[in-house]
Amino acid sequence: MVFENIDKNRLPSFQVICLLLLLRIELSNGSVSWSLATKPAVFGKDIELHCNLDDNTTLSNHRHWSKGDNVKVLVVNGKTVNDTKYSEKFDKAKRTSILTITSLESGDVNVPYTCQHGFHTYKKVLNMTVENFEYHPRSNNTIFKQDDDHISFLMKFEKVFPLPACRASIGGKNITQLLNISSVRNHVFYKVGISLKYHHISKGCIHHPFELDCCVGTKTIKQRFETANDVCLQIEQKAKQVHQNQDKDQTLGLVGRAVFILYIPVVVVGGFIVAKVIDECRKCTRSFR
Repeated sequence: MVFENIDKNRLPSFQVICLLLLLRIELSNGSVSWSLATKPAVFGKDIELHCNLDDNTTLSNHRHWSKGDNVKVLVVNGKTVNDTKYSEKFDKAKRTSILTITSLESGDVNVPYTCQHGFHTYKKVLNMTVENFEYHPRSNNTIFKQDDDHISFLMKFEKVFPLPACRASIGGKNITQLLNISSVRNHVFYKVGISLKYHHISKGCIHHPFELDCCVGTKTIKQRFETANDVCLQIEQKAKQVHQNQDKDQTLGLVGRAVFILYIPVVVVGGFIVAKVIDECRKCTRSFR
């Protein structure tokens, strides 16, 4: 036999090697891998990571998810260490372990996650990319000023991701080239300032809306302001005065009509009474004669 010439003292080591080879063959049979399933992944909302098992991986093996280089266990066979933050379910039909991360925050990204099923593991960093992640600003500071034919606009986002893509127009005219967008990276987000100064020269009335549309990933933030130079304001003021005078004249006319209508019965009745009094006086005069 092949093993007859093997030194008996070396037999235990040989057995260990054979065992390790067999174990390696067994471990290589099957694989797992995870990917981000929620796209876009919006901060403040829930996201899912899907760990997919190939056809050779046994479904009955233990499964767990962990986070970070120090392997912080998140869930084991559906049991979570923090039920307000993590949960897991296993879809046997799709051969998928689904990890749900509740209310995505900055500490959840740019760190490695490990999916393990039996002896099969897959570790990868959840990178925050422009294509897959979005932070929609909850509020913005906006200042809009107009002085005759000068317009100035300023809007600030304290926290946003990715960088907004903006378009500006006035009266349908594209003035995007006049936008000045500045940004500073703040941890994983951006702090952004958007400003614009516009000067139009015209002796006539300029009365057009100023519009700004900024796209932050899949969300569009809209700003709209009505514009009017001093010429417009003067014209509007004169028109307002004319309208007020017309209303006043109309009011006086209605009052005059009402007085006239009320005056006619008074005159008629008064005249009748006076005539009656005169007639009675004449009768009294005749009787005394």
